[in-house]
Formats: sequence, structure tokens, C-alpha cells
Amino acid sequence: MAQAQARIDEPRPTQGRGEDLRSSQRYSEESNGAAAASILPTEFVEIGKKHVETMMEIQKELFDVFQEINQAWFDRARSAATINSELIAKLTSARTVPETAEAYQQCMGKRMELLVEDGRRLFADSQKIVNLGTKFLANGSGRNGSTV
Repeated sequence: MAQAQARIDEPRPTQGRGEDLRSSQRYSEESNGAAAASILPTEFVEIGKKHVETMMEIQKELFDVFQEINQAWFDRARSAATINSELIAKLTSARTVPETAEAYQQCMGKRMELLVEDGRRLFADSQKIVNLGTKFLANGSGRNGSTV
């Protein structure tokens, strides 16, 4: 029984070899990675850098366009609020039915003008976004006609 216990306690020869094999594989992978990095041409690095710069430029331009569009629609909402407050003021000061009808008629006329302007603005804003997208898709980067 003592001999069986001694066999269990003594180290197995495959355990030492496995650890050596794993460490040599790690060393091989690390040295291959360093070799691959030294083989990687600087052109690939430059291409990657240009792509990142292009994406940043696209994001900036999109942000600027969306900010401009947002401001225009915010101004439109303010105009609608002004029209509504004018209507309320006219309705509270109206003494007759014709004065009330005239106040509503003026308000509806202004609202129709806003709707026409909204349609134009929506089309113009959509066109800005589409033009920006095609600008970058057409030449690849949006700068100097390069396709990198």
C-alpha cells in the first residue's frame, strides 16, 4: 500500500512536459506577433488613420447639420406658440362673433403658412442629409476626392 501511495505522490513526467510545451507556445505566439507587426506596412497604418479621420469628419458634419435642423425646428415651434398666444389674446378681447371668426381666420391663415414652410423645410433638411451622405459615399472620404 505504501508503494501505491508513493506512485501517486511522485510527479508524472507528462505534467512537466505540458508546462514546457505551453510556455514555448506562448513564446512562439509572442514572437510571431512581433514579427507580424514589423511586417505590417506603414501604408496600412496610414489607411487606418485616414479612415478614422474620415469618420470623425463625417460625424462632425452630421452633427453640425442636425444641430442646424434642430435649431430651425425649435424656431418653428416657437412661432407656433406665438401664433397660439396671439389667438388667445384676440379671443379674450373679442366682443362679437365676427371678431372671434376673424381671429380664428387669421390664426388658421398663419398656421397654413407655417405648414407650407414646414413642408419646404422638411424637404430641404432631407436634401441636406442625403447630400451629405452621397458626398461621403461618392468619393469614399469626403475629402480631396480620395478613395482611401
